[in-house]
Amino acid sequence: VCFVEEHLARNAGAFRIGSRFLRRTSLAERARPVLRALMERTGETANLGIERDGQVLFVSQVETHANIRAFFPPGTLSPMHASGIGKALLAQMEDRAVAEIVARHGQFRFTDHTLTEPAELMADLVRVRDRGFAIDAEEKNLGMRCIAAPVFDVHGEAVAGISVSGPTSRMSPDKMAPLAQAVMEAAAELTLAVGGAVAARGAA
Repeated sequence: VCFVEEHLARNAGAFRIGSRFLRRTSLAERARPVLRALMERTGETANLGIERDGQVLFVSQVETHANIRAFFPPGTLSPMHASGIGKALLAQMEDRAVAEIVARHGQFRFTDHTLTEPAELMADLVRVRDRGFAIDAEEKNLGMRCIAAPVFDVHGEAVAGISVSGPTSRMSPDKMAPLAQAVMEAAAELTLAVGGAVAARGAA
């Protein structure tokens, strides 16, 4: 019980901090119509997340109308190494910053698909940078996939990530390309809406 109370309190604290940032930048407000359009275009749940204390903090979501769906209510914290949004944001960080997050939080194995070795994660982040989007291929939850892309601020820094999440039965390999294109276009639209500049950083 104490652990659950502590976990809830920590999530609530992170959400309050994240909410202040979002109010200041109007990111969540501007993201809402983008997320809704993304959900309608793809038929899958659309999410907005930011990095907080080396984890992904989900701050907004527009759920699909389908019966089987992904659900990340605002305030949910998730490890970055097993999250589409997390990897989309990690890919824009310097290698040193990624290593610090991994050293602090580890790479817990959630499923047989989780990237549990630093070298595996770094190789995946190179692929993310090359193609412009990240994939969570059942790395957190079996039977669920996620595609995510970063949102940039005026300085070209990745400040958030947009994703769609859904069951593997609907997000099958043959549908990944059009879904990824929709996510990247949504992330670019939100980047422009907040006055941002798409200028992905290389690893150092």
